[in-house]
Parts: sequence; structure tokens; C-alpha cells
Amino acid sequence: FLLFLGYSSTTLFSVSVSVVPQRSPPSKRTLVSMSAFSEPISLPSPASSSSSTLHDCSFSFSGKRLATCSGDRSISVYDLSSSGPPGGWEQTATWQAHEGSVWKVDWAHPEFGQILVSCGDDSTAQIWEEQAGSTSANRWVKKASLTDARKPVNAVALAPRHLGLRLATGGADGIVRVYEAVDVLNLESWPLSQRFDADVGSEVGVTSLSWCGARFDPPSLVVGGSSGAVKVWTFSETERRWNVAWDLGKGERCLDVKWANGVGRSFHRVAAAYGPAVRVYTFPREKKAKKHDEDDSDSDQVDVKELEVDGDVWRLDWNETGTMLATSGEDGRVGMWKADFEGVWHKVENV
Repeated sequence: FLLFLGYSSTTLFSVSVSVVPQRSPPSKRTLVSMSAFSEPISLPSPASSSSSTLHDCSFSFSGKRLATCSGDRSISVYDLSSSGPPGGWEQTATWQAHEGSVWKVDWAHPEFGQILVSCGDDSTAQIWEEQAGSTSANRWVKKASLTDARKPVNAVALAPRHLGLRLATGGADGIVRVYEAVDVLNLESWPLSQRFDADVGSEVGVTSLSWCGARFDPPSLVVGGSSGAVKVWTFSETERRWNVAWDLGKGERCLDVKWANGVGRSFHRVAAAYGPAVRVYTFPREKKAKKHDEDDSDSDQVDVKELEVDGDVWRLDWNETGTMLATSGEDGRVGMWKADFEGVWHKVENV
């Protein structure tokens, strides 16, 4: 069910105990990503730097391609091998993508082509496209560089397919910026369509963000910041701007947020990692109107469950149905969590 990544000198193992330099926000010792594989997979080390720290990984829509990014400024792409042993992976590309550490990488839906987006310490987000049939050493070409931020870009995420070719970035300046490709056949043009202040004034600004995948809901993002605030922002078509829809709560510095798939449910579910704490927030799709004399707080409509974790949790991810949560942290293990019929979350597996 999961890939738990970290570099050794020769392979990329299922469990990592490598230490990332203490730099916020992605100062994460382990990575976790839910995938369709039943066993850990082993990958060859990137040719560029076998000792580089891995910061993020992302599977393609089909699960047959994997992109990773690391502290040596590089992105690597691996493909599931069709000629080698069953379950084998081969590195098909690696290149210097940024002028500083690369913090995040994400795949676009294949409907738009083979496209990757990345962000890094050089205050940019980059758009990459694979050139089919190219004979050059690196088939991945930079199509656009988004340079509106003046501080490091800590997070980037592509919107779900039904919203078109759109992405959001979160920066150390506390600002979330939303870009959209004017023409999906011309990836060189990505105008800034909206921006909003999500965590301005905090130590390192926005640390993580995640899109809502619900097809019939307005475009929505959950944003976590180094101030510890976790809020849901929704785009209003009438006002043409992003507004806070839900103030889910506040803890220590938020390190990761993930919005669960909720097809067919009457509620949304979001998970947030705050280091020593992990919380699962459940809230209705439609907010109830407040009476004149009622408190403006959303706490009466948001159900909060805290997981009993061991040590700091740095990353988390949901399975496809949004019923199981995976967490990883400084103990070098992956915890698998599931809620019982009373809504209490229990650890069902520790890898």
C-alpha cells in the first residue's frame, strides 16, 4: 500500500532513517506516499548524487512512473520496467531542476500530457514536459518558470483534473498563488490568476497545501502554515476571490496537510501533521448558517480526532477511498490508521 523512501549508498529502501538538515518547513526525516504496490519497491540511486537527501516523491496517475526530488537540486524519474524482472524499476531521467533544494514535485493528469511541476529554495516553481521521441540525454524540457515569489516556494500541487491545468503554490512569504495554463497545448504561458494571504508573518509561511478532489464542490484548498493554522479556502465565482470557508484549528507548526477523497459522503475529511500531534478534521460539505448571537467559531461544526502517535510525524497521506491514513516520522516507521464505527482512529499496522 505504500512507499516509504530514503537513500542508502546504493538503493532506495522501503524505510529511511536518514536525517534531513534542520531547515523548515520540509525538514522531514521520512517520506510516505500511498500507492498501489503491496510490497516495498527498490530503486537505483540517482546518478547525480547517491548521498543526496530525498525531499518528496510523487506517483503518476497510472502508478507506473515515479518522480523524486532532492537536496542536490535534482529531479529523477523512474519507470516500471517492462523488460527486466517483475516489479523492477529503472531510472529514465535525472536533471538539475532548480538553483537550490527542490522541495516538492507533482504529476499532472495524463490527459494533459507527461507534465511535472516542482518548487524549491530558489523562490520558483517550474513546469516540465517530457518530449516524446527525443534523443537527447534528458527528455524533460522546462516549459515555464513561475517567479512571482520573493522567498522560497515550499509547496506546489496540481489541481484535480476537472478544474483544468491549474496549480497552487505556497511560499515562505505566507502567500498562496494560483496559476492556470491559458492553453494546454502551449505550456509556456501560466498567468497568475489569483493570490491570497494564507500565513503571512509566520516564521516560514505556508508549509503545505492540498486540493479538494470533489467534482461538484467549488475549487477548494486546505492550507497549513508554520503558525500552526490550518484553514480551508474556497474560491467564490461571484466575488472572484478566495475566502476562508473553514478555520479547522491551530496547533504547533503544521508540517503537512492532506485532503481525503470523499466521493459519496456528506462530509469532508482533512488530516494535519503538527510534529508531535496528528489530527483528523471532519466537517460538513455545507456550513450551517450562524444565528446573530452565536459564536463565529467553526468548532461546533468541526469534529476533531487526535491520533496517539509515537514521536514527531512529518508526512501523511490517504488511500484512494479516504478511509485509511498513513503517517511517517522520526521513528523511521510508517503507521497505518483506520477509524472504528465510533470514529476513533486506531493504528492497525506499523511498518
